[in-house]
Amino acid sequence: MKKYKLLFCFLFIFITTPILAADRDFSSFVEYLPQGKIDWDNGYFYGIGRGFPHLNQGSRARALRVAQAEALSSILKVASGLRMDDSNTLAQLRQKKVIIQLKGLVLYEPYERTFKERGDEPCFEVTYRAKMTGVKGLTSRFLEQVKGKTTSWNKFPKPKSPFFEDPSMPWLLLDARGLENQGSVKPAVFPEVISEKGEPVYELSNVNEEALVKRGMARYVVSGKSREELLSSSNMLRFARVMRILSVPSVEAAEKKRRKRRETYIISDAKEATGLMKTNLVISERDAKRLKQEDAASQILSQCRVMVIVSESLGGIEGERLQFLALNR
Repeated sequence: MKKYKLLFCFLFIFITTPILAADRDFSSFVEYLPQGKIDWDNGYFYGIGRGFPHLNQGSRARALRVAQAEALSSILKVASGLRMDDSNTLAQLRQKKVIIQLKGLVLYEPYERTFKERGDEPCFEVTYRAKMTGVKGLTSRFLEQVKGKTTSWNKFPKPKSPFFEDPSMPWLLLDARGLENQGSVKPAVFPEVISEKGEPVYELSNVNEEALVKRGMARYVVSGKSREELLSSSNMLRFARVMRILSVPSVEAAEKKRRKRRETYIISDAKEATGLMKTNLVISERDAKRLKQEDAASQILSQCRVMVIVSESLGGIEGERLQFLALNR
């Protein structure tokens, strides 16, 4: 009985403490813009508007309407500037006769409304936000708009390959922080990963459509920890050590089986950021080969289980809670 009580205590510590540690490993990468911001981890973009009563005949109601109209205009401007791939923003695709009506693509929602006392110039500040992912997100609606039409856009995901959620399956954690001095990578809706020989490793035409809609092609995060520190904080390794101390054969056997599937797959470094907008990442030939083998076994790429660590100097960050991911060798 004492042994099982001890096991329960260790399991409780494992379930709570490491998750908090994992949260501290990463923060959302947020790109700040004059009109709002883009959260490239959680898949939201925001537009901000302000309305001043003293500029609207002292009327708070008019000031609020002005703030709301400006927030709508701002979120559409943020959307128009989204980097879709290595050479196009959404606005540029529109100029290239891809038929896009931004108001139809951006399904926004009220996010925040405050009245700020600012001395002689108090104002309403209204924030709208919209999702990039999800069935009603911009990514899905964009692909619906251009599918089956004669446009300059000819990249589409696999429509019928199966999608599955399995928390035990690996993720690609691609570290692009070392590129800061040679041209940092820029986040994009449809980024690509290529080998040093220029062969595609990860691109839109090779991903599952449902996975793309639900997850997006890549999540962008920041971290102050080195690759070695991230590995050393592995929850699975902690769990294995606890189980070995307690000598629980069945759990230890299960852990050995799980370790073969690696809860997180890590490539240490991106070699270069390429493309007109520096959105594509180059990896070594060795990593490209290993990653293709991993994809064949676990569908790490086709299921869009990709995270890119970028430098904090690219923009601001928000410490919003990152979905827990166990890190394993």
